[in-house]
Amino acid sequence: MTPQDPASPEGEAPQPGPPGAGTGGRQRQEQDAAWASAARDQLGVADQGFAERFDAGEDIDRLLAERAAEVDSLVQGAWQRAIPPDADLALFAVGGYGRGELFPYSDIDLLVLAEPEASQRHAESLARFFALLWDSGLPVGHAVRSLQQCTEAAADDLTVLTSLLEARPLAANEHERRELQAAASPRLAWPPREFFQAKRQELLDRHERFDDTADNLEPHLKEGPGGLRDVQTLNWMSLRIIGTADLESLVAFGQLGADEMETLERERRALAHLRYGLHLVAGRREERLRFDYQKPLAARLGFEDKGGTLAVEQMMQGFYRNASLVRRIGERLLQRFEEQLEGEAEPEPLDALFELRRGYLAARDPEWPRSPAEVLALFATWAGRGELKGLHSHTARALAEALPQVPDYASADPGLRERFMELLRGPQPVRSLTRMARLGVLGRWIPAFQRVTGRMQFDLFHVYTVDQHTLAVLRNIASFGRAEPDPRFAMAHQVWPRLRKPELLLLAGLFHDIGKGRGGDHSELGAAEARDFCSAMGLGEPDTALVEWLVLRHLLMSMTAQKQDIADPEVIHRFATEVTDRERLDHLYLLTCADIAGTSPKLWNAWKDRLLADLYTATRLALRRGLENPIAAGERADETRAAVTALLRERGLGDDEIGPLLARTPQVGFQRGRPDQLA
Repeated sequence: MTPQDPASPEGEAPQPGPPGAGTGGRQRQEQDAAWASAARDQLGVADQGFAERFDAGEDIDRLLAERAAEVDSLVQGAWQRAIPPDADLALFAVGGYGRGELFPYSDIDLLVLAEPEASQRHAESLARFFALLWDSGLPVGHAVRSLQQCTEAAADDLTVLTSLLEARPLAANEHERRELQAAASPRLAWPPREFFQAKRQELLDRHERFDDTADNLEPHLKEGPGGLRDVQTLNWMSLRIIGTADLESLVAFGQLGADEMETLERERRALAHLRYGLHLVAGRREERLRFDYQKPLAARLGFEDKGGTLAVEQMMQGFYRNASLVRRIGERLLQRFEEQLEGEAEPEPLDALFELRRGYLAARDPEWPRSPAEVLALFATWAGRGELKGLHSHTARALAEALPQVPDYASADPGLRERFMELLRGPQPVRSLTRMARLGVLGRWIPAFQRVTGRMQFDLFHVYTVDQHTLAVLRNIASFGRAEPDPRFAMAHQVWPRLRKPELLLLAGLFHDIGKGRGGDHSELGAAEARDFCSAMGLGEPDTALVEWLVLRHLLMSMTAQKQDIADPEVIHRFATEVTDRERLDHLYLLTCADIAGTSPKLWNAWKDRLLADLYTATRLALRRGLENPIAAGERADETRAAVTALLRERGLGDDEIGPLLARTPQVGFQRGRPDQLA
């Protein structure tokens, strides 16, 4: 309902007349102000009711639609007050408002369709209309365009076109609706192929802005990977390519499976529910789920701490899984749209099981996979082919349907376990693990990994979920073995060739945080998981013990370097005694570098790199001398003094200048300082 006009019986709005000065003009301004105030109050009461219904568990789509309808009545009421009934103007809702869904603090985007003469003739009426809306507290964005201007704007700006695709008439007849639709037709702006390519690139660029992961600990519910914008993009593509934005129609057209449609709809509603709640908790338009809002939102949504897992962690884990499923199904649908536009390509056989279809890896057998071994064979073939566009949508769906048949490692036969170890020893092992994680296979194979998938770490250091942090650590480890050294790490590329079995370091990286979220010491829990896994994989006791120790003590080097004085020989001796041998040291140094750098892009810096490198070098020297022969403080000072002398001579100083400089330097400086610093 529209607010009643205080000056008119039964809410009947007075007929608008020409603007004028004097008593009539002032009276109209007062009436407009009263109308706007009543409209503001009416929407406030309605929003309070919507919030109560939200808290009571009302269906989110019904809330969004009814809130849009409530705003419709206010916008239409303002239009009737301000615009003459015979004006050759038309009003449309566009953008999200045009879709008929409106979150508590979302913008209200409007398009007035008017030819230039009409917009000039009714300029003051339009100004009054927009003023009424602004005074009512509605966050209105608007454009006034002719049909030709709509076409030109849509052709120039893809965002304008997408807003017009969902235009909904508020004060327009069927003829005007069809004219607007024709003005943005593929014949005049963005044919389906160009639209798809541009929108797909826009989606990829948007994902890249968020580090190509939804698993940031302060995720963007709307724009982030797997967020609501991804679903909207799929709808826009469908509308342009197929001619329908209805997911059920996509099932009928064979573009989407019924199970995929149900999953996509379920996750969209879950994301919309979170976004609606976030607006209420923030009290403003807020799309990023910041730490400040996470706990109050979890409480508002009814989550409670249980089983050692905080309410906020449960909520966030749910979100990460929502976003992961949206991305997974979205990637398949993008590929099917591409095939719709480009047509099926001639398959290129790779081996008995797999082939390439337009650059995508596909199973040749329609009944694939017939066994879990064929699932692991997929990743082995993928790893051996270098760069591919991805997994074919039909194969990706078949894999998703087959996940329940993938056993955990403890139940798998020895041949399947060996296939997994071959992946770790083969080409691109980290990419294989990343693909397995993203497609749900790694969580089936290692149940402990599934438990930390999407698990947030509610602190100011970690910026990723446990599973995504783990994958970041593995990517850092992989970078150590590249031909081109990573400039972030001073010595890692020198240490890497010393590893006799690099897959052991990968296993340590995979398990180092896998014990988080269970209560107790996650290092101890992870070490036990690592031992069980390595034993099941058939690793010998020395290799198993190394991986177990690395997981158990993965924080040792970081804590020593950052919290103790590593210039003190006693500190070095204690650390070397704990490490015991150079093989452990090499692995621990690389794991520590990868772990810190994988925690947050901002946490790793040159100072920490230098600290760890110094600790590594000093400890390696201590181990070479033997733990029974610790470096004495005086001996270390003598070595440093000699090194400083040599450096100063290289810089052109004579012994008569060097002597007084060394004499003025206290003994403790030579015991704890580095030669290059002292020089």
